[in-house]
Amino acid sequence: MKNDIDKKKRQLDNLENLVENHTRTERHLEQYSEIGSKENKDNAREKQTVRENQINTLKNKIVGEDNPNTIDEQINNISENFNRTHRYMEENYENIPKEDWDNLNKKQDNRMEQTKNLLNNLDFGDSSKN
Repeated sequence: MKNDIDKKKRQLDNLENLVENHTRTERHLEQYSEIGSKENKDNAREKQTVRENQINTLKNKIVGEDNPNTIDEQINNISENFNRTHRYMEENYENIPKEDWDNLNKKQDNRMEQTKNLLNNLDFGDSSKN
């Protein structure tokens, strides 16, 4: 029980940080829309999209809806995130530090693995439900 409460507290702290970062970046995008390179603005928008997804995921976890989407919706979401990240990596490969590049590659690998697992659930049915 205490672990669940601690977990919820950490999730709420994480959610608060994500919302604050999102709000700050949004404000900067609005205030400084006249200056800054297109690449930096695109990078900020990409981060905003990732944060929005993280915020929604955390909100669902906190209220106990860990997996509210159908398998098709989950596959679609993962695919969209994969494609968005792939485009980001292609467009910014020269400017991404090696450690960040490695982390992005790991995330992409995890997304592919997650998609395979979800597709297996579609093909064979979810054995945990039987």
